[in-house]
Parts: sequence; structure tokens; C-alpha cells
Amino acid sequence: MMFSRVIERLAVVVSQEDLSFSQVAALHILDQAQSQTIQEISTRLNLSLSATSRLIDDLVKKDLIDRIEDQDNRRSKIISLTKTGQIFLDKLSVERVKMIQATAQGLPQKLSTKVMSALSLTQRKKP
Repeated sequence: MMFSRVIERLAVVVSQEDLSFSQVAALHILDQAQSQTIQEISTRLNLSLSATSRLIDDLVKKDLIDRIEDQDNRRSKIISLTKTGQIFLDKLSVERVKMIQATAQGLPQKLSTKVMSALSLTQRKKP
């Protein structure tokens, strides 16, 4: 139930930004890894290089990621989040927490307390 509600809310936020599931997944990969090549993103998402390149092009146009030439291999590009991309991911995170909190309030008290406690622990770990 919680997962469904979180996904429904995130789908609304993502559709408002006109992003695909794969694009959001790529943003999360970059958030975790700091930077990646198109090949690395392609492999992680199990997409073709051409599909990944189009996905990356769209994210660059939306100013969510940067694409720079790899100094060691000029044919390769290094992809990283922009400030706008990080703000978008932060917005998704806030929405996710809001939905978890709202859903947890409808759970039995003992379970709700555990969920809220776990949520506060994960929020404290965030830099």
C-alpha cells in the first residue's frame, strides 16, 4: 500500500517535468555515483547506447545533467548532475517522505511509530 501511494505521487511529479522512468533512474544513478559515462548508464539501465544517448540529450536540454568530454578518452563523455538536477531529485525525495508519512499515519499505532522512527533515521543520514 505504501509503495503504491509513493509511486502514484512520484508519477505525478515526474510527469509534470515530462520525464520518463528511465530518465529518473539515470538521475538517481548520477546522484549515487557523482558521474558516469553514457556506456555505464546504458549498462546499468539495460538500454542500447543510442537510446541512452537520446535520454541523455533530453536531460541536458532540461538542464538536469551536464555532459563533458572525458580528458582520458575524447570520444567518451562524462555525465553528471547539474544543480537543477539535484534540486529535482531533492524535490522527489521530499515528496516520497511526505507520502510515507501520510501513509504511516493510517497504520496501526505501533507500526506507524516504527515507520516514522526509521524515516527520521534515514533523514538524519542525508548530508
